[in-house]
Amino acid sequence: MAKRNGLIVSTLTAAILTLGTMSGATAADKITLRLADSVPKTHPISVYLSKFWMDEVTKLTHGQVQFQWFPAGQMGKARDLLELARSGTVDIARVGPSYTPAKLPLSAVDELPGMISSSCEGSQAMWELAKTGGGGILAQDDYAPLGLHVVFAASNPPYEVMTTKREVKLPNDMKGLKLKTLGGASDDAALKVGAVPVQMSVADLYVALQRGTVDGRFGSFQSVFANSTQDILQHSTLGAEVGSFGIVAVMSDAKWKKLPKNVQQAMLQAGDKAWKNFCTHEEQSKAPIVKKLEAEHHWKVYKLSAADKEAWHKTFAPVQEKWAKTLDSRGKPGTKVLDAFRAAVEKAGAGKN
Repeated sequence: MAKRNGLIVSTLTAAILTLGTMSGATAADKITLRLADSVPKTHPISVYLSKFWMDEVTKLTHGQVQFQWFPAGQMGKARDLLELARSGTVDIARVGPSYTPAKLPLSAVDELPGMISSSCEGSQAMWELAKTGGGGILAQDDYAPLGLHVVFAASNPPYEVMTTKREVKLPNDMKGLKLKTLGGASDDAALKVGAVPVQMSVADLYVALQRGTVDGRFGSFQSVFANSTQDILQHSTLGAEVGSFGIVAVMSDAKWKKLPKNVQQAMLQAGDKAWKNFCTHEEQSKAPIVKKLEAEHHWKVYKLSAADKEAWHKTFAPVQEKWAKTLDSRGKPGTKVLDAFRAAVEKAGAGKN
């Protein structure tokens, strides 16, 4: 009987300790949080954003907060992670809004062609408009209605048109090409010039390129080696800026409210540092990657002239307005978000001068 009572006490103690990691936690309690992601630990998003952020939170809380990290889709596919965070199955999910466009339609503003000219412009804009407590339009109109708090955000560099066989220099060169896109705005961009958008996960990209299911993709140079496509893709634009990819990490409102104030503050302070760390790496790594692709993997990279860039921007400008008006017609503040993002990008660009 004593043994049985001891077992019961031990079980209850373990349960209380587990609940103490989140429920009613105080500034002195140790907290362990589960963060889920769809990309592997070696991916730039993991190394320079997710892990950096976690390490910063642990550092700022003097070890009070620790993390269990579930990368590479261990907790679910990319499109499932948002709901895992909302339901509390995981404490934090690093998601791409483009994977759940029906739930986060406004955050796709970062994916519009011609919106950003650098990762830092897009990252600063995404963080400013989406972060918890910042009063940004994305925080209020995309995340708050879902009961979500954004704890870090960033943006991939501007995407280029990368192909296996046909060289693309101007938008009309894409006509008839089957291109992996993100859906939504990137689909509109492809259709605008007569290309065929094909939606698929990055995990399926290599085989799709190998089999000819797609002829290329919209993507960044920084993702080429991460996706092992350096020897199958052979052509790319440089300066086309056909879109990007927004990156956010979210917590449910219930989880957020259970965190002590000092932990909440540490998370947002870490978020301020994380986007800068990520975009700095992305921008500094671009030129060496292009050079390596040309020298060692026989890529032909077409560097757009000023006139070429103007042609690309002129071609795709209507995609931005169409996106905004479509959302306006659905009762969403598409035009307001577009204007706010443009202003945030302009502010970010001015800050570099």
